[in-house]
Amino acid sequence: MRRIFLAAALFTAMVGLGTVSAQPDPELFKLMRPVFTIVGSSPGLLATNPGVQKELKMDDDQVKAVKEKVPQMGFGFGKKGGGGPTPDQQERMQKMMEKLGTLKDVPEDKLPEKIREVFKDEIETPTKEVEKILKPEQMTRLKQIARQQGGPAAYLQPENAKDLSLTDEQKKKLKTISDDLQKDVTELFQGGFSAETREKMTALTKEATEKAADVLTSEQKTKWKELTGEPFTVQRGFGGPPKKRDD
Repeated sequence: MRRIFLAAALFTAMVGLGTVSAQPDPELFKLMRPVFTIVGSSPGLLATNPGVQKELKMDDDQVKAVKEKVPQMGFGFGKKGGGGPTPDQQERMQKMMEKLGTLKDVPEDKLPEKIREVFKDEIETPTKEVEKILKPEQMTRLKQIARQQGGPAAYLQPENAKDLSLTDEQKKKLKTISDDLQKDVTELFQGGFSAETREKMTALTKEATEKAADVLTSEQKTKWKELTGEPFTVQRGFGGPPKKRDD
């Protein structure tokens, strides 16, 4: 099951940085999940994740190169050993908030396209750098892992929809499932982020992902399995080592 905690992680980071209160602007918070589902699941940014690096069997030189060339879209905050946020963290988060603000009036059906436009540099630049560092087989696996991170909306990404040869009717059904999940998760997080909230989001995402898979034909399911490869859970700083998924 594709576990998507990007928006929750961003919310936690922003509270810690003092950029938002524990009760964020509902309209702005609504944008967090789709933005960080798209941006945070890009191959370049996933390559900065220690668990993904281990899965790709990256050597020390590759890990070092990624650290130097790819700025992490990190959700951690505060100085090492304690203390408040660093000036760089504050600046990066402020820029992120400004970009989020430009999306507030974008119609939902245009939102994914607009997100990729507004955050083009955050999506494309890291991936181009990583392509220079990884071996072809590592890059192939990285892209498989990236496809696994999008939940129901992953099928609707242009390249994936094309590879799966989705019909207009399938796209419509998948969009409804994705939009309903977005609405449910947004409402869930209105009261803030907690362990209980996270568990509920896991259940919601699992249910929506299963519904989305049922929209596909058997041939498309086989193709999607090829495109995503062996299931892998990306740990995003919530503790515990990365592990293979059983569901």
